[in-house]
Amino acid sequence: MEKTVQPSNKCKRNHVGLEDRISQFPDEILVSILSFLTFEEAVRTSVLSHRWKHLWPFFTGSLDFDDPDTMWDIADEKKQLKVERNNFAKRVNRSLKLHQGSNIDQFRVCFEFNRYSKHRIDGWIDFAMSKRVKRLELDFTPTWVCKSQMRYTFPHERFTKLESSVGVSCIESLMSLTLMNIRVTGKLLEHLLSNCPLLERLHVSDSDDLVTLKVCGSSLQLKYLHIIRCLEFKSIEIFAPNLESLSLVGRQTEMHVDHAPCLLDVCIGGSKPVNSAICPLSSYLSQLQSLILHICIYPNEKLEFLKFQPLTNLRHLKWRVTASDGESLVYLISMIEAAPFLQKFTLELLWSKPLIEREFRKVMKYPNEHLKEVEIMGFVGRAIDMELSVYLLESAIKLEKIVINPRSPALVGTPWEFETTEKMKEL
Repeated sequence: MEKTVQPSNKCKRNHVGLEDRISQFPDEILVSILSFLTFEEAVRTSVLSHRWKHLWPFFTGSLDFDDPDTMWDIADEKKQLKVERNNFAKRVNRSLKLHQGSNIDQFRVCFEFNRYSKHRIDGWIDFAMSKRVKRLELDFTPTWVCKSQMRYTFPHERFTKLESSVGVSCIESLMSLTLMNIRVTGKLLEHLLSNCPLLERLHVSDSDDLVTLKVCGSSLQLKYLHIIRCLEFKSIEIFAPNLESLSLVGRQTEMHVDHAPCLLDVCIGGSKPVNSAICPLSSYLSQLQSLILHICIYPNEKLEFLKFQPLTNLRHLKWRVTASDGESLVYLISMIEAAPFLQKFTLELLWSKPLIEREFRKVMKYPNEHLKEVEIMGFVGRAIDMELSVYLLESAIKLEKIVINPRSPALVGTPWEFETTEKMKEL
């Protein structure tokens, strides 16, 4: 016979005395609490009680629209891009229609869109600007290569014409702007830099309309400037007193750095990234804490670098190298030895065919007393990575950690990350 357990009088008293004190706060405080949640979490609070039911439309946090799983399914041809793009756009429009707040912290859209969705995207940008957004990110990177003429063009006239719906007053709150796989001109970026007094971060990638750029102004608050894979980009001028991080990856770019006293992190990539960066940045090399180089070694090409001045503050050095096994990285070792206080070294190796058997090259080692961590990704035990690994193991006398990862850096974070490992081991 089952025995029924009745709650004690003490439990009854505690239950009766339980109060929902949070719901007694004013609306402004409750909406502020919602801003610490994601948009989806904020919507779910509507079921808590009648008090919370109508609060989420005044959400002021991050409106983040992203669906990576669907994008991978499209890449695998499990789903159709046209159908999923339409469903995604409907979800965004439905959420924006219900939003009633006066401002938002972030507006982010990450999905494959192109110029045929211009009307929708223009409306989303108008919405974000009308809410005095602080961080705007539009990432329309396709699952496969997209032709330049198919890319969406950022609406120049909406930001420059006084009579447009997006005036100067609407962009004054902007602190971060990220545009990926979107056509945007240097003229518009310069306009935004001049009229967004709080802008600290600017990231532009895969834009063939960007040719030249002037980042100049004694009052600029810009701290992070990243220009990635803009294939027509030819020159940049920099006078930025607060700039801390600079990334220029793509074709060789004419660079003039007149003033960047706070520069700490640099990422350079191109046909000759070292030579093209050394001279323009020579006044700032000694203060760098992090240096990342994207290097492509062509067949039968010998790397001959300028002699490095001491990189006395460098703590992290990273090479992302595309090369065949017939080439060698020993020419880069002088860069490691120019950084006496280097603590971490990272190598990301992207293989290009053919893989050729050759003799190991022995390098004279110099004791490195500060290097503690080494990470090599794309390692398959060939001459090109083995001779560098041996050098690091022998010279780093206080090495604490070494990570050898055979996975291709290009596939990390994708559903195909683990597929090629066994294939590379067989080579």
